[in-house]
Amino acid sequence: MVPTVSVIRRQCVIRSLRNLDALLVVSVTLLVTAAPLLPRKAAMGAASGIAVLAVLAWYKRCAAAAPYSIFCVVCLGLVFSGVRYFQVVLAVGLLGYAGVVRVVPWLRGTATWARCGSFDATIRFLCVCAWLLAAVALLSWYLLLQPNIADIVKAFVPALPLGLLIAGGLLFSMVNAAVEEGAYRGVILHALDSSLGPGFAALLLQAVAFGAIHIRGFPRGLLGVGLAYIYGLLMGVIRRRAGGMFAPWIAHVFTDVVIAGIILFLARPNQAMQRTAGRSAFQLSMTSTFNPQPRSLSPAVADLVSR
Repeated sequence: MVPTVSVIRRQCVIRSLRNLDALLVVSVTLLVTAAPLLPRKAAMGAASGIAVLAVLAWYKRCAAAAPYSIFCVVCLGLVFSGVRYFQVVLAVGLLGYAGVVRVVPWLRGTATWARCGSFDATIRFLCVCAWLLAAVALLSWYLLLQPNIADIVKAFVPALPLGLLIAGGLLFSMVNAAVEEGAYRGVILHALDSSLGPGFAALLLQAVAFGAIHIRGFPRGLLGVGLAYIYGLLMGVIRRRAGGMFAPWIAHVFTDVVIAGIILFLARPNQAMQRTAGRSAFQLSMTSTFNPQPRSLSPAVADLVSR
């Protein structure tokens, strides 16, 4: 009887740890999702909550929540420290995550998502379909709504020749796709799959988190969040079907190429025209101010002057 009781107790402990792991992963995901949508002080409160959950995850040695929470703490710490570029934030967060799962003995071998996976005909078809849907959605969003993305143009498009800008856009597309897929279809989806199981709930939560960060991105606003959410679902399905990261990365690269094309060939000239029009209007107003037109004389004054 004693061995049976000890086995039952051990199973109960393992089950309780798995339940705690799942609870922590879901809680961290919800806080990460809410942080970009909240005012700064509320977002800092969400970040503090994640830090508290991270301490609990490490104390209880939760295999899914511990490295995931460290990734989130690093990323949010960089954001609140003033790092402007989200790609840098995600890259540093991924490096911190990789260091943790490599150094900590009880986490070694847990990052099973970091592999290429398959890229057969079915996966290629899914990637092409996702890219075409995303391209149509992005072009429609920009052309129909005409959103103000002057901040994106100013931050990511320097005054360089067009050839260099195109090369930079291609490089940016590859890097941005790598860090976003590594973060959302890698770290986050893997943590959710490991704790909740590979069901729809995990796909849904990572897609909602992915959509939330686009509130001020491209696409932006509530509609942009919705479009990014749908795209996150598609990328999650592709990642699961492929069993690795190459397929969602390549699909994301081509989608980011579409975004780069919109910014370079549609938004950038539009911003240049607006700046030129604004400069011309300013010069005209200054000319009118410092060189006023002579007023016409009344007939009586003109008669006196003529005498």
